[in-house]
Amino acid sequence: MKFQAFPSPRHEGDLTGVGGLALLATMTAAEVGESAPAGQARAFFVAIGRRMATLVPLEDVSDVAALQSRINGFWQDLDWGEIELVVGEDAITVRHVHLPEPVVPDLRHSWQAMLLGVLEGAYDAWFRALGSGEALRTVAVWKDDLLEVRHGR
Repeated sequence: MKFQAFPSPRHEGDLTGVGGLALLATMTAAEVGESAPAGQARAFFVAIGRRMATLVPLEDVSDVAALQSRINGFWQDLDWGEIELVVGEDAITVRHVHLPEPVVPDLRHSWQAMLLGVLEGAYDAWFRALGSGEALRTVAVWKDDLLEVRHGR
């Protein structure tokens, strides 16, 4: 499956080549971020991420390498970067890099908040689909340009 959700501008600084979906997503993130309480906005974006996760079949995934490959294929189709999965003693950590930038200035960081919630929701849904128990939690945090998602105790 190929998605073209966030095409790049034709020329540096030229917004005429930006796809309408990219602009809609950016404005939606800003509106939700400015209109809803932070917890409610985060829950909304987590739900969107869970919904996105349903687009990736995991029935035949049996190891971490296959899971990483499947998830990377999805994000690469969207031009949403790539991930590395690191299995630790108490958690699985996802290191997600090269995420899309907002297409217009975002002084309130609504775009980052949206991505944080969407990715937390997607990874939580994938881990739960693979049998993760309710005692485990999924938490996403920004570390500079890297979004890190931790699923564990």
